[in-house]
Amino acid sequence: MRHTTTIAALLLTASLALTGCTTDNKTATKPATKPSAPAKPVKLEPVWGPKLDHAGGTNAVAACAQPSSNACGRYVGDIMTVVNGLDKAIKKSGQKYPASTKEIAKIRSDAADYKANGCQGDPTAEDPNSLCHGVVGVTVGTTTLDLALTTDEIRM
Repeated sequence: MRHTTTIAALLLTASLALTGCTTDNKTATKPATKPSAPAKPVKLEPVWGPKLDHAGGTNAVAACAQPSSNACGRYVGDIMTVVNGLDKAIKKSGQKYPASTKEIAKIRSDAADYKANGCQGDPTAEDPNSLCHGVVGVTVGTTTLDLALTTDEIRM
């Protein structure tokens, strides 16, 4: 019996020595871990720039030369869909986009005025003194927003 106990103790000691385990927690070593490097901010302009260009661009500017047209109303809706998506992407990124955020606010304000003034379908919207010509801020806003987005990302 004494041999069995001695053999078991020797096997346990050998096993601990081979696996590097120890019963003393103070001398146990932990594997070295590298500190994680901060992640590079994801650039939004390569994704959202083309979307802004597609939603707005020269076709939207031309269509909204007649603010009452259904085509202008559709462009305003398309532009706002992209602008709202970009705004969500900016918030999700956790990065600061001050120039872009300012442009988004301007575009939203101009789109709200276009809607509040009942421009789409109103023949008086074509009058040069009509408040509906502010829709240019929405259509041209896609270009200025793209530039603001680029500027913000250069500053990161």
